[in-house]
Amino acid sequence: MDEKLFEERMRNLKQSYEQVPSVSSVDKIVNKVKTSEKPFKKRMRLQLPYVASFIGVLLIGGILGAQLLKQPDNTGSEHPPDEQINQQPVTTSDIEAATNEIRGYYERKVDELNDSLQSKDVEQYQFVQEAKSAVAAFEERKSYKSQTELKNYRNNVKTIIEYRVSMPYTEFTMLKNQSNISDEQILHYIEKLELLKERYTDRWEMHFKEQSVDISNVKDYVQHLNSGSVKNGTEEYSNLVDEMKGNGYIFVDDGEGMISFTVDYDRISETFSKKLSEELKLFLDIQKNKRFKVDAELVISREELETRLIQLESIIIKYPNFSNINELKILFQDLMKTYLTGTENSQITTNQTRVKEEIITGFEQFISENNNTTSSQIVDAFLSKLKGSNFQLTKELENQVESLIPSKLKMIPNGLSINLLPLTNQMLETYEEYKRANNENVFDGPFAGTNTIDLVVARIYMYAVVTGDYDVAYDLIYKGGKGADIPDKSQFISEISSTDFQTLSNEVTMVEFQYQENGEIIKHIYIKGDGETVSLELRLENGYPKIVYKSTP
Repeated sequence: MDEKLFEERMRNLKQSYEQVPSVSSVDKIVNKVKTSEKPFKKRMRLQLPYVASFIGVLLIGGILGAQLLKQPDNTGSEHPPDEQINQQPVTTSDIEAATNEIRGYYERKVDELNDSLQSKDVEQYQFVQEAKSAVAAFEERKSYKSQTELKNYRNNVKTIIEYRVSMPYTEFTMLKNQSNISDEQILHYIEKLELLKERYTDRWEMHFKEQSVDISNVKDYVQHLNSGSVKNGTEEYSNLVDEMKGNGYIFVDDGEGMISFTVDYDRISETFSKKLSEELKLFLDIQKNKRFKVDAELVISREELETRLIQLESIIIKYPNFSNINELKILFQDLMKTYLTGTENSQITTNQTRVKEEIITGFEQFISENNNTTSSQIVDAFLSKLKGSNFQLTKELENQVESLIPSKLKMIPNGLSINLLPLTNQMLETYEEYKRANNENVFDGPFAGTNTIDLVVARIYMYAVVTGDYDVAYDLIYKGGKGADIPDKSQFISEISSTDFQTLSNEVTMVEFQYQENGEIIKHIYIKGDGETVSLELRLENGYPKIVYKSTP
């Protein structure tokens, strides 16, 4: 890396823990994390369809994981360091001892988290990757100006491990004990909850299915779940409910007799209300109220829909650099499309597909009352197109809604939120069974959450590469002839071993699916947090999707 660029990035990373006071030993350490280095971005090669290579930027980004190297010489303690010790030179043995301490501490924490999550692959989570990168950077450092500098750096990395390699309730407790916290810390706590949702979805759907036969009133049952007053069910089920609530989730009625869960934004708002910026308060308020339809039916009035559109537009425009701005843009797009075109069970048309008169009147009133907003301009443009079609809501007109939304208010590209790694327990079982029997029938599913069969195949393929199981990875590549580029196994291993799917997993937040030739060809467009995309192609072979492998030229 260019030395000037390196130093500039180190200077830019002094922002994060500016306000954390020296209240406890943990707080003293966190107060110093602000001066650490963010790992540099590096290029790497990825053998994906139509992509010779891609920029492998490890988004170590968390407020803790992003900050590592540069450390001040003072401890931040109310008590001065022992000058005699501080003046002693730092020896190779001192550095080796500190390195061994940090490595051992990290590995113990990883083992603890694996036990807590009943997993063996927690190192594949993005938030653990942040700590892993911090440890690696610490191990690479070979000189220090003083004992104090070594001690500070060691303590900073230890704190990164404490926060990131932990269950959400542990991180939440540590955040509560800080006098001041940054928005980034809260957002990264929320990201941890979002990343772990899939693992809990896997377990929740299995256990809830066993309990649902005894539930007569879903709404009341949800209230009992959230209040901790559910008495029926196995001990394992009760423990799972308590664990999910303790980690920061809340149960919600998902319609059609189903119950799901989401992040408990109320809990976050109430706990940290006096420590949050105004934009984060608004973000949390929007998040806790973002469910506006269930079973393709509006559960709020159209007037409330209008209010949320204006509120979202205001926040997006006022805080364009807010770290979770894309999440707000996606919600704005969804709200606007619903407002303009309705939903399957909240239709805005008559039986003849003509838009109802009261809806047209509502559009006109919205434009009049909010004439200085971009939202009103979008609605006005849509209304003009409606008039041109004699107020017939055609599919063509519905598909034009996105084009009416300016780039400042929408996320492009857009897709389904996903994790790539690690695998869920259900997918791990599928992987092990496929490895044992080499039978594609194991992919029949169904799989928990929003995982399609082709996405499961792609994720297992990536998992096999990351874990070095090249036999399974090779078995999962398409060998059907048409469009296939089939290397022998030794060539495949030589090429695929340099592919960093772990970094891709750290970066990707969404996937877009494209199905062609009646589903024979499937394209995954993996969308990173910065909007950059990477493509992966699959083709059906004997009725099951396989990875179309492209050899390196």
